[in-house]
Amino acid sequence: MSDVVVRADNVIKIHKQGALEVVALQGIDLEVRRGEFVVIVGRSGSGKSSLLQILGGMDAPSAGKVEVSGTDLTAYDGVDITSHFRRNVGFLWQDFTRNLVPYLKSMGNVELPMLLAGVAGIRRRKRAEALLEVTDLRHRAFSPVSVLSGGEQQRLALCVALSLGPRVLLADEPTGELDTERSLQVYELLRRLCDEGGLTVVAVTHDVTLAERADRVLHMQDGEFHLDRRSRLKRPVEIAGDGTVQLPLELIAEAMLGGRAQAEVVDEGILLNREAPDA
Repeated sequence: MSDVVVRADNVIKIHKQGALEVVALQGIDLEVRRGEFVVIVGRSGSGKSSLLQILGGMDAPSAGKVEVSGTDLTAYDGVDITSHFRRNVGFLWQDFTRNLVPYLKSMGNVELPMLLAGVAGIRRRKRAEALLEVTDLRHRAFSPVSVLSGGEQQRLALCVALSLGPRVLLADEPTGELDTERSLQVYELLRRLCDEGGLTVVAVTHDVTLAERADRVLHMQDGEFHLDRRSRLKRPVEIAGDGTVQLPLELIAEAMLGGRAQAEVVDEGILLNREAPDA
């Protein structure tokens, strides 16, 4: 069974503006594996939000195929997609207030998706309390949304997006209203959910520094992905009792390693470099 949970094959999106046609996405190919944290960066108008909305089932591609959590989004009608996403996908809007009901308290906001999904009361409360705890909002559990700061509302919106325990989280500027310290906390939380809980995250952002905490950073320009040497792949590897290490082929290809490499002990661990020509 494939561990790819998000797949886009030759996705094209054309927006019509009167008599004009604007190409937002130019044949995007993307695969994201279970537990991977992928961030897409690019300027406004680069197409990253268009791609995220297509992955979220809120827009349809003009051409190409999109699969999320085993469901072909291009083969389902709106009702089927809504049911699928309620079970499997969380979405954090750039305008995070779209995730919130303003007249409910924080606890009520986090419990609402679970209530609609038929989750029992005790399970709802425990899940909501745990999410509010890890986002440092436990003390705001019974505060109205209107009295929360912008950063608190954004973290609450993240709790709502994660309330049903989705397999995939799609996030549009998840730290846009947060200061650097709070942003780091959110990214570390997402990192931990990927590593320990198997959550798959696809996020778009302008913040390259924070994005580098992800497994991969994809740079989008004019509706296409562009290779950037700062982009990184991470894969877990096993070390046998005799010291043998088997590296995934995609890591070897990304690092452009040949048949031999030079190993060096550094503070972080062991660094593999392409072997010098005269070695």
